[in-house]
Amino acid sequence: MYQCEAKNQLRTKYSTGQLRVLSLKPSFKKHPLESETYGSEGGNVTLRCNPEAAPKPTFTWKKDNIVIGAGGKRFITENGNLIIRQLSRDDEGVYTCVAKNQYGTDESRGRLIVLRAPRFIERLPPRITTQVGQVIFLHCNAEIDSMLDTAYLWNHNGIRMKEAADLYADKRIKIDGGELTIFDVSLSDVGEYECIVKSAIGRISTRTQLRIEGPPGPPGGVQVSNIQQSSVTLEWTDSNPNGRPITNYVVTGRTQWNSTWFVLSESVTNVFEIDRYNGRKRATVTTTLMPWSVYEFRVQAVNSLGIGEPSSPSPQFSTQADKPYHSPFNIGGGGGKIGDLTIKWTPLPRSLQNGPGIYYKIFWRRNNTEVEFQSLSLKEYGNIGMHVVHVPLDYFFTPYNIKVQAFNDIGAGPESEVVTIYSAEDMPQVAPQQVYSRSFNSTSLNVTWNPIDQSRDRLRGKLIGHRLKYWKQANKEEECIYYLSRTTRNWALIVGLQPDTYYYVKVMAFNSAGEGPESERYLERTYRKAPQKPPASVNVWAVNPSTVRVVWRYVQPTDEEEPLIGYKVRVWEIDQDMSTANDTLVPVEHKLEAYVNSLTPGKSYNLRVLAYSNGGDGRMSSPPITFQMGDYHSDAYGYYVRSAAHKQNVSHIYSVEMFLFYIFFLTCYSL
Repeated sequence: MYQCEAKNQLRTKYSTGQLRVLSLKPSFKKHPLESETYGSEGGNVTLRCNPEAAPKPTFTWKKDNIVIGAGGKRFITENGNLIIRQLSRDDEGVYTCVAKNQYGTDESRGRLIVLRAPRFIERLPPRITTQVGQVIFLHCNAEIDSMLDTAYLWNHNGIRMKEAADLYADKRIKIDGGELTIFDVSLSDVGEYECIVKSAIGRISTRTQLRIEGPPGPPGGVQVSNIQQSSVTLEWTDSNPNGRPITNYVVTGRTQWNSTWFVLSESVTNVFEIDRYNGRKRATVTTTLMPWSVYEFRVQAVNSLGIGEPSSPSPQFSTQADKPYHSPFNIGGGGGKIGDLTIKWTPLPRSLQNGPGIYYKIFWRRNNTEVEFQSLSLKEYGNIGMHVVHVPLDYFFTPYNIKVQAFNDIGAGPESEVVTIYSAEDMPQVAPQQVYSRSFNSTSLNVTWNPIDQSRDRLRGKLIGHRLKYWKQANKEEECIYYLSRTTRNWALIVGLQPDTYYYVKVMAFNSAGEGPESERYLERTYRKAPQKPPASVNVWAVNPSTVRVVWRYVQPTDEEEPLIGYKVRVWEIDQDMSTANDTLVPVEHKLEAYVNSLTPGKSYNLRVLAYSNGGDGRMSSPPITFQMGDYHSDAYGYYVRSAAHKQNVSHIYSVEMFLFYIFFLTCYSL
């Protein structure tokens, strides 16, 4: 259709005409065949042939240059399209559409590609059986057209299984394409597994039933039909045996006294079926049940693969009360004031009382003196754990045989074993003798005395320790200070005193009843102060790989200090605490030097020097000198040289310490 437009400033006119081509040679220039057409195996495809031609041409189709006609699964439409049904790989090839009329001929070519749907090479077996705790592998494999994207999917009982990357996936399950691995298989993994292979042109699947054998499931409906003191009759219904026959049962129970389940019978085999329609079972378990207790019971089935999960607890049932089966525990006692016999025991817990109205009866007699026990019922006191019996005052610190028996409203329990305890002690009647005090250092006194008489008549109990009383000579005795020595040894060290000060000292013995009489006082003076100045000009030289030579200056004590006894050279490893140090002693009359031996070559050490006297250790030189042992020694002039193995590289090594020592030596010599 064509249109002509004529236009000026006044108006516009149109004229329309139609051009109809009545003769045209066929041409595929505008509408050639698709260069590639894809079809799926087993499906249908249409190859479109749409040339321009007038009049309408006739159509001829060729496959791989061989003329093909309609028929069978091929059909050629009136407008020239070729339809192929039920495609197979044999239909692949180059198809040519030939259009022809009286004015000429034209043709167009295109390739038909048949894509294959997935096909299983390896299917899942119809049924798999395994056991709890094992590892199961499921594998399916499909032949897939390389041109298509394909996915493997897994379902368990119709529900899609999550990949391992999923946050909520079961970490026991690993999916890798057509492989499914389940580690540590449990009974929850039972069911149908489906492997699905899916592509753009098809979906196929294969299924298997996974059967897992394991311990039986938990029995249901546990009921107590009869409960006695020595037996209980239970009824229940079995659960799934999980592939293996049930061989026996385990019965457990618990009471209100303890939430922990304990085994009543490990192998219940005398089980009877009381209802053949629902499989109801009954069994009587012979066991000793605790009286006056509320029980719950559970049942577990057993097969050759293990013990199954326990059932839900049965309804609660109570046992009848009975007399106590146990005597009180931890019988003992002693202590208190003079005239007391204190008897103690651990009361029976509620789980062992076996009934209401718990109380106790105590028995006592003097050891090796009385034959018959005296007794006292403590019913009015209830569930107590101690009672005090009054005995004559002359029987202080006297051994007694005691025992305790439990009672309740039903009757008496067994008596406990006989235990020996002592009645309360009296205060000591003996004072320490020959008290002697000697100055230990400027702030300590070492006090000694003769061991005291520990007989019953004198000590009147068991010696616990000693109490020391001390005060300055210039002060009143009321201003004294006490020091408690909780040992039975006959000496004690009083510390924290002032230097060069006289102190009085008294000693007393004490037991659980109190302290005895005081000893005679003794007067002693502490030493004057320890050296207050540290040694100066401390220097260290290596003598050989394991020995060093140390020198220092003399320390002059003042009038407030004790005369020097000597010096200590303290050496310890650099990575250790100073408490591990070794001291080398140098008497004051000796030369001011020391040789420290037995050091380890290659190790680093700290070194400090101090003076000491009767007043104690003085201040140490500061800061510590740090040195490392090596393969050096000093020559005749005091210089460092290497050992004979390194004579090729002999070199004199001068140190600041050596130079200072040389100046010091010349100064002393000139004096």
